[in-house]
Amino acid sequence: MLRWSTATVCMGGTLETKLSAAARAGFRAIEIFENDLTFFNGRPREVRAMADDLGLEIIALQPMRDFEGMQEPARAKNFDRAERKFDLMEELGTKLLSLCSSVAEDASGDAARCAADLAELADKAATRGFRIGYEALAWGRHVHDWMQAWDLVKRADRPNLGIVLDSFHICARKNPIAPLAQIPADKIALVQVADAPAIVMDPMSLSRHHRCFPGQGDWPMIEYLEAAIATGYSGPISLEIFNDQFRGAPANAIARDGMRSLQICGERLEANRKIRGETPLYLGRALPEPAKIGGVEFIEFVTSTAHSPRLVGELEGLGFARVARHRSKDVDLYRQNDVNIVVNREQEGFAHSFYLVHGTSVCALALRLDDPQRALERANSLAAPTYFGRVGPGEAQIPAIAGVENSLIYFMKDSPQGRTTWDQDFNFVDVPAHPGPLQRVDHLSNVVRRSEFLSWITFYKSVLGFTDEPQVELADPYGAFFSRVISAPDGVVRIPLNIAEGGSTGVSRFIENFGGGGVQQIALSTGDLFAFVEQARARGVKFLDIPDNYYADLSARCDLEPGILERMRTLGVLYDRHKGGEFFHIYTRMFDQRFFFEILERRDYDLFGAANTPIRLAAQASEQDSALRQRAMLELE
Repeated sequence: MLRWSTATVCMGGTLETKLSAAARAGFRAIEIFENDLTFFNGRPREVRAMADDLGLEIIALQPMRDFEGMQEPARAKNFDRAERKFDLMEELGTKLLSLCSSVAEDASGDAARCAADLAELADKAATRGFRIGYEALAWGRHVHDWMQAWDLVKRADRPNLGIVLDSFHICARKNPIAPLAQIPADKIALVQVADAPAIVMDPMSLSRHHRCFPGQGDWPMIEYLEAAIATGYSGPISLEIFNDQFRGAPANAIARDGMRSLQICGERLEANRKIRGETPLYLGRALPEPAKIGGVEFIEFVTSTAHSPRLVGELEGLGFARVARHRSKDVDLYRQNDVNIVVNREQEGFAHSFYLVHGTSVCALALRLDDPQRALERANSLAAPTYFGRVGPGEAQIPAIAGVENSLIYFMKDSPQGRTTWDQDFNFVDVPAHPGPLQRVDHLSNVVRRSEFLSWITFYKSVLGFTDEPQVELADPYGAFFSRVISAPDGVVRIPLNIAEGGSTGVSRFIENFGGGGVQQIALSTGDLFAFVEQARARGVKFLDIPDNYYADLSARCDLEPGILERMRTLGVLYDRHKGGEFFHIYTRMFDQRFFFEILERRDYDLFGAANTPIRLAAQASEQDSALRQRAMLELE
């Protein structure tokens, strides 16, 4: 039957650790990578016993290399080597040996001869009840695409010899995918799946270092899987990922990400089949549909009594007013139109623990959902457990799941009538609605460690049903800056995920100061940015200093009215345009090197002003470097 599988090569650690992680993530089938078996301090039969105890079927031993088309005496040695593989398979209790196309320099490219070698190997395997799966490596010396491999399998014509389909090798060579559906199902030995980023690199290097789980890269995984399943294939669909960062991460986390990626593939496959009126595949337990997200209900900052005045001063400078006080906690609600900011000064519990680790920062956000319970069930089905915080008598119990760096993502729904969660938990000191120039949360940016980047993409896409956009690369004064936007299907919540290369980049400095990944940027929209900035500056808000050279360059690039350009320069406003739309935005200075606000005005513009990200990064780096120089001078005095 169709079922999800993974190869041990996907994860780091010992073989025992990999098997345990795979089982914990929900896998019931696994491929054993021979290096893992070689490094294991025990007999193969002990591996089989461990797998049996964990409920794992060992579906294949992989890989055997450089077999077909070899000259004597290497050819005879290859058949001896195959017998040793068969002995291992006997002890492991597996029936399939995966064989890669040869890369040996002295291998023959004669198709008839190679097919004869495969036929003889299959005959020897048949005497022991085994099957052979032949796979084309994208860098194979003579066989490097699935059509060539399929030709050899047909020529050899043995019932226990089939082709191994691997999405990586097929997509890396840009092989056609649709014709895969014409392969007879009984001639497919195994279907393997791996995604990869759309970068130009030789296939071997790309394969060894940059494979990733489906949905984390840029290749057509659903098209590939639909073609493979259209054959009538009903065996395992197995992850085979070579990735340095995956091997360096905890095996449990990687196995969980792998299962999440496959579950989302299954969800999309089932949805497509339903549209076409086809029979369901039943690839695991069906996930609850993602809840419809209506926006960000609130952003929660954690701080201390000592640091609270500065944070509150920043919020009031931006036009927020305190409208409510929590009934039982040292928590205040600041509001401006649809933007709710919670300031938490509790001295115990989750928020205080978060403060002790990260300082004044964003510790949680809440999403407004049409069905929070369904969203929670989906999260739990995807190994995202529920968090319930301490509540007082009569207060609302708001479920949450863990977000970046163990911040929280609350699931909320306001009642259309009657008391809301805010009314239930807070005493309002003013009318609940508070007008002001800021209208809504436009987007939030997450800074994450490079090693966690793909994990968080998978988290948002699987658990919350977000979609993603292609990754962009930008210049940081101290290295490269990479960003990938993930968003709710209708764009009401958008989160750029940011990583960087370089020890002194803005991202690296944030991670060092914050103590990990987190929310760095809170972008709020307004209908009149210029009026807002003038008011905010009058209230003492400090905005990022933008060099005059930026405006000189802007004048040369864009046909802006001189009065507008001068007003922008005076206020520190940045500008971008795209397809007739215009974008005005400005950044506050960093708060304790942890977060900043972006205030923006969109005029038929739906991007993020990426053209101005380098100037923002340079200005922030200049500000931080100046602060470090001043600190050093004070220490010398």
